Amino acid sequence: MSELHINILSPAKVVARTKSEHVQLPGALGYLGILPGHTRFLSELGVGQLTVHASSGPVVYFVSGGYVDVNQDVVTVLADVIEGRTEIDVARAEKAKARALARLAKPTADLDVERAMASLARANQRLATAGKAN
Repeated sequence: MSELHINILSPAKVVARTKSEHVQLPGALGYLGILPGHTRFLSELGVGQLTVHASSGPVVYFVSGGYVDVNQDVVTVLADVIEGRTEIDVARAEKAKARALARLAKPTADLDVERAMASLARANQRLATAGKAN
């Protein structure tokens, strides 16, 4: 069976270099599933979960922003922000979620709604990745 060669990079470090049977990740316009033999493409990353389906089981990361490049069964993820499940500060994510919800519940004239919604989305995805979503 064919497999994908996965390179996951952040600005600070090489997060992982591994092999996988399947990768799922958030593109700018929705989730993408990548299997061996996938056509070549380059896409922006959105906010969500990057799941690497290896033979030993799935490995999940929170990602926000960056790019993914797929070329001849090599998937290179260049993430602006990437956190493994155990790296997520759950208390911080819960506070960010509460702040965003409070801002959206009582909007002021100077509220940047798009920014508040983006903050809420990041917090919700961090909590989901950490297994703490409610």
